[in-house]
Amino acid sequence: MSVSTRLDAALWLVAGAGAVLAVVGWRVAPIASAPVPTIGSAPLRPAMDLDTLSRAASRLAETDPFRLDRRPAALAYQITFDGAAPAPPRPPRPALVLKGIVGAGRPASWVALLDGVPGHGETAVVREGDTLGGLRVRHVGRDTVVVTVTDTTWRLTVRQAWQ
Repeated sequence: MSVSTRLDAALWLVAGAGAVLAVVGWRVAPIASAPVPTIGSAPLRPAMDLDTLSRAASRLAETDPFRLDRRPAALAYQITFDGAAPAPPRPPRPALVLKGIVGAGRPASWVALLDGVPGHGETAVVREGDTLGGLRVRHVGRDTVVVTVTDTTWRLTVRQAWQ
Protein backbone atom coordinates (compact mmCIF):
# COMPACT_ATOMS: atom_id res chain seq x y z
CA MET A 1 0.00 0.00 0.00
CA SER A 2 1.48 3.36 -1.00
CA VAL A 3 1.76 6.43 1.20
CA SER A 4 -0.96 8.40 -0.66
CA THR A 5 -3.40 5.47 -0.35
CA ARG A 6 -2.76 5.23 3.42
CA LEU A 7 -3.16 8.96 3.75
CA ASP A 8 -6.46 8.87 1.82
CA ALA A 9 -7.74 6.03 4.02
CA ALA A 10 -6.76 7.91 7.21
CA LEU A 11 -8.47 11.11 6.03
CA TRP A 12 -11.65 9.19 5.16
CA LEU A 13 -11.58 7.56 8.60
CA VAL A 14 -11.21 10.95 10.35
CA ALA A 15 -14.03 12.45 8.23
CA GLY A 16 -16.35 9.52 8.99
CA ALA A 17 -15.61 9.70 12.72
CA GLY A 18 -16.29 13.45 12.69
CA ALA A 19 -19.63 12.92 10.93
CA VAL A 20 -20.66 10.22 13.45
CA LEU A 21 -19.74 12.47 16.40
CA ALA A 22 -21.68 15.40 14.91
CA VAL A 23 -24.83 13.29 14.49
CA VAL A 24 -24.56 11.86 18.01
CA GLY A 25 -24.00 15.30 19.50
CA TRP A 26 -26.94 16.69 17.59
CA ARG A 27 -29.25 13.92 18.81
CA VAL A 28 -28.32 14.13 22.52
CA ALA A 29 -28.10 17.93 22.81
CA PRO A 30 -30.87 19.42 24.95
CA ILE A 31 -33.40 21.55 23.14
CA ALA A 32 -33.32 25.05 24.51
CA SER A 33 -36.60 26.89 24.44
CA ALA A 34 -36.14 30.57 23.86
CA PRO A 35 -38.86 32.96 24.92
CA VAL A 36 -41.09 33.96 22.04
CA PRO A 37 -40.75 37.68 21.37
CA THR A 38 -43.97 39.63 21.45
CA ILE A 39 -44.79 42.81 19.63
CA GLY A 40 -46.05 45.53 21.87
CA SER A 41 -48.71 47.99 20.85
CA ALA A 42 -48.19 51.71 20.67
CA PRO A 43 -50.27 53.79 23.02
CA LEU A 44 -53.31 55.35 21.41
CA ARG A 45 -53.08 59.10 20.95
CA PRO A 46 -56.15 61.23 20.82
CA ALA A 47 -56.97 62.78 17.45
CA MET A 48 -55.65 66.30 16.96
CA ASP A 49 -58.12 69.12 17.20
CA LEU A 50 -58.91 70.68 13.78
CA ASP A 51 -58.52 74.23 15.13
CA THR A 52 -55.05 73.43 16.43
CA LEU A 53 -54.11 71.86 13.12
CA SER A 54 -55.32 74.86 11.08
CA ARG A 55 -53.45 77.32 13.36
CA ALA A 56 -50.25 75.30 12.98
CA ALA A 57 -50.64 75.20 9.18
CA SER A 58 -51.24 78.98 9.05
CA ARG A 59 -48.18 79.70 11.18
CA LEU A 60 -46.07 77.40 9.05
CA ALA A 61 -47.19 79.08 5.83
CA GLU A 62 -46.54 82.57 7.24
CA THR A 63 -43.00 81.90 8.47
CA ASP A 64 -41.53 80.29 5.30
CA PRO A 65 -39.62 77.54 7.12
CA PHE A 66 -37.36 76.74 4.16
CA ARG A 67 -35.87 80.23 3.85
CA LEU A 68 -33.07 81.43 6.15
CA ASP A 69 -34.63 84.82 6.87
CA ARG A 70 -38.13 83.28 7.34
CA ARG A 71 -39.68 85.82 4.92
CA PRO A 72 -41.08 85.34 1.42
CA ALA A 73 -38.73 85.97 -1.50
CA ALA A 74 -38.74 89.45 -3.04
CA LEU A 75 -39.12 87.95 -6.53
CA ALA A 76 -41.85 85.38 -7.07
CA TYR A 77 -40.90 82.09 -8.72
CA GLN A 78 -41.55 81.86 -12.46
CA ILE A 79 -41.11 78.91 -14.73
CA THR A 80 -40.10 81.12 -17.67
CA PHE A 81 -37.57 83.89 -17.31
CA ASP A 82 -38.44 87.20 -18.91
CA GLY A 83 -35.50 88.61 -20.82
CA ALA A 84 -33.48 85.40 -20.72
CA ALA A 85 -32.05 84.13 -23.97
CA PRO A 86 -33.91 81.13 -25.34
CA ALA A 87 -32.10 77.83 -25.51
CA PRO A 88 -30.29 77.32 -28.80
CA PRO A 89 -32.12 75.01 -31.19
CA ARG A 90 -30.80 71.48 -31.35
CA PRO A 91 -29.13 70.55 -34.59
CA PRO A 92 -31.25 68.22 -36.72
CA ARG A 93 -30.42 64.56 -36.43
CA PRO A 94 -28.98 63.13 -39.60
CA ALA A 95 -30.97 60.60 -41.60
CA LEU A 96 -28.42 57.79 -41.65
CA VAL A 97 -28.78 54.99 -44.19
CA LEU A 98 -26.66 51.85 -44.19
CA LYS A 99 -25.91 51.04 -47.83
CA GLY A 100 -23.87 47.94 -47.14
CA ILE A 101 -21.16 46.14 -45.21
CA VAL A 102 -18.01 44.91 -46.90
CA GLY A 103 -15.64 42.43 -45.37
CA ALA A 104 -14.34 38.93 -45.17
CA GLY A 105 -12.60 37.12 -42.37
CA ARG A 106 -12.42 38.77 -38.97
CA PRO A 107 -15.19 41.26 -38.09
CA ALA A 108 -12.53 43.82 -37.09
CA SER A 109 -11.63 44.25 -40.77
CA TRP A 110 -15.21 44.92 -41.94
CA VAL A 111 -16.21 48.35 -43.23
CA ALA A 112 -19.65 49.90 -43.53
CA LEU A 113 -20.97 52.20 -46.25
CA LEU A 114 -23.08 54.98 -44.68
CA ASP A 115 -25.12 57.72 -46.36
CA GLY A 116 -26.27 60.84 -44.55
CA VAL A 117 -23.13 61.42 -42.45
CA PRO A 118 -22.84 65.17 -41.65
CA GLY A 119 -20.00 66.79 -43.62
CA HIS A 120 -19.88 64.02 -46.23
CA GLY A 121 -21.85 64.56 -49.42
CA GLU A 122 -21.19 61.05 -50.64
CA THR A 123 -21.21 57.60 -49.12
CA ALA A 124 -18.78 57.42 -46.20
CA VAL A 125 -16.65 54.32 -45.62
CA VAL A 126 -16.35 53.72 -41.87
CA ARG A 127 -14.79 51.13 -39.57
CA GLU A 128 -15.48 50.27 -35.96
CA GLY A 129 -14.11 53.06 -33.74
CA ASP A 130 -14.23 55.82 -36.41
CA THR A 131 -15.69 59.25 -35.64
CA LEU A 132 -17.18 61.26 -38.51
CA GLY A 133 -19.15 64.47 -38.18
CA GLY A 134 -19.64 63.90 -34.44
CA LEU A 135 -20.95 60.36 -34.98
CA ARG A 136 -19.02 57.48 -33.42
CA VAL A 137 -19.16 54.02 -35.00
CA ARG A 138 -19.36 51.61 -32.06
CA HIS A 139 -19.80 48.31 -33.87
CA VAL A 140 -19.73 46.93 -37.39
CA GLY A 141 -21.27 43.45 -37.55
CA ARG A 142 -22.29 41.00 -40.24
CA ASP A 143 -25.54 42.83 -40.99
CA THR A 144 -25.68 45.63 -38.38
CA VAL A 145 -23.86 48.87 -37.60
CA VAL A 146 -24.22 50.73 -34.28
CA VAL A 147 -23.61 54.50 -34.42
CA THR A 148 -23.81 56.82 -31.39
CA VAL A 149 -23.90 60.51 -30.56
CA THR A 150 -24.02 61.97 -27.04
CA ASP A 151 -27.75 61.35 -26.61
CA THR A 152 -28.75 59.02 -29.46
CA THR A 153 -27.86 55.52 -30.61
CA TRP A 154 -28.71 54.20 -34.08
CA ARG A 155 -28.79 50.50 -34.85
CA LEU A 156 -28.70 50.32 -38.63
CA THR A 157 -29.35 47.11 -40.54
CA VAL A 158 -28.96 46.26 -44.20
CA ARG A 159 -32.36 46.32 -45.91
CA GLN A 160 -31.70 43.59 -48.44
CA ALA A 161 -28.86 41.08 -48.63
CA TRP A 162 -26.64 41.27 -51.69
CA GLN A 163 -27.38 38.61 -54.27
